[in-house]
Amino acid sequence: MFKTQNLYQNDEKWKSAKLGNSSETIGGWGCLLTSVTMMLNGIGYNETPESVNEKMKKAGGYQGAFFIPSVLPFVWPNCAYRDMQPCESFPAPIAQIDAAVAQGKPVILQVDWNKQAGIQTHFVLIKEKKGNDYVLYDPYKYGGDGPDKEVLLTTRYKYNGATLEKEISAVLWFDSYSAAPPEPPKVTKVPVPADKFAVYAAEDDLALRADPSIGGYLWKRLLNGTELICLEPKATAKAKLGVNGQWINVQEPAGDQGYVAAWYVSETKGQAPASVSPKPASTTTTNSTTKPAPTTPAVPATPPKPIPAGAMAFVPTEELAFRSRPDIAPETLIRRIPVTEQLICLEPANFAIEKVGVVGKWLKVRDQQNKEGFVAAWYVKYASGSTAQAAPAASTSASASTSNGETKVKATAQAVAFRKQPVVSDSTLIRWLPLGEELTVNELGGDVKIGANNQWLKVKDKGGVEGYVAAWFVGR
Repeated sequence: MFKTQNLYQNDEKWKSAKLGNSSETIGGWGCLLTSVTMMLNGIGYNETPESVNEKMKKAGGYQGAFFIPSVLPFVWPNCAYRDMQPCESFPAPIAQIDAAVAQGKPVILQVDWNKQAGIQTHFVLIKEKKGNDYVLYDPYKYGGDGPDKEVLLTTRYKYNGATLEKEISAVLWFDSYSAAPPEPPKVTKVPVPADKFAVYAAEDDLALRADPSIGGYLWKRLLNGTELICLEPKATAKAKLGVNGQWINVQEPAGDQGYVAAWYVSETKGQAPASVSPKPASTTTTNSTTKPAPTTPAVPATPPKPIPAGAMAFVPTEELAFRSRPDIAPETLIRRIPVTEQLICLEPANFAIEKVGVVGKWLKVRDQQNKEGFVAAWYVKYASGSTAQAAPAASTSASASTSNGETKVKATAQAVAFRKQPVVSDSTLIRWLPLGEELTVNELGGDVKIGANNQWLKVKDKGGVEGYVAAWFVGR
């Protein structure tokens, strides 16, 4: 269930306000704006359709009355916009929507509000699944609507067959980096030096943080080419440019101050950062000062190899660059990976574990499109305790074994994956285990696996359901 307060585009408080940069009104055409406002409030903000409208206009988030969702993370950093998936010509992806809703993620749907021919576009936010239907936060208030009235999608929007697969014509996928944005720290502004030295964001989504670390409070995200005024001596700042692990104290055009990663800024607008630190030449921890030969993203010429046994699954901690080689340069960028996408690491777990969270280290991974490439290890985290194996057959002996008595273990991380089989797949997921949930080891010899990397542990929950968990995410 996604929890928020129902807001209405046709509320008297703002229905007459102009929508974006147009003559249309919020009351008439602000369904997406209002659905987004409810979504933002559900991930910790306190907005109205009117305040979101104004902030999006200032951020360039409109083309006329057309609302541009991809601008949202630049204004509300806790919001991650993944994609808009059209499905007017084929069945809506109900299984994926159900999975997102079950995890409490916000999902906005496009539906048809009128029986006239064609799609008369209206946007709604999902509250929860109920039977074969979705309960909605509908941004348009009809007579009798109110916080206590349940609105079902196929009861209200039923002009294309009255089934979810046919009534949903597009899906907007969102996520958040945390349950609620952390409280911003109190800071004292630093005077801009008389000898002004400017640097430029070399990639989109550059994070401006309150502290010089990837864990520092995120003030905002900056677009590629944004001019930044250094707040430290020119010589000090120049020495850091392109160096992994270094941060530069800057002021952005709106006057906000903070720190940016020195390896994502350049002295010249439109140019890649001049990397001066050694780059790994392979997936091992050995460094080389010689750049690899390829200058364009590598495209596999053959079908992808099977996932290696014990391969680990990761997710980005923020939108992540997926590269053809472990080198920050425009020609190595394959695409940007959203925070909601899972990656399978193609390196042995004992090598990968040492790299996770370490600035300057890279991981070779496979994305959801079965492409292989590299990601910065300091921008990934474990995917809820998940690992991957080549095939279910790897667990034959464990499946055949009998109960090992009453050996108890507890989940040592939040949202550990509890699976039907020791394989990372949407089809094998039973549910996500909360931190501290107690399980019973359900295989002979399972004791020796507890806490071990590359191992799956067969367990049983308090309800008697049997399944598998990653052994290193449970403890006694």
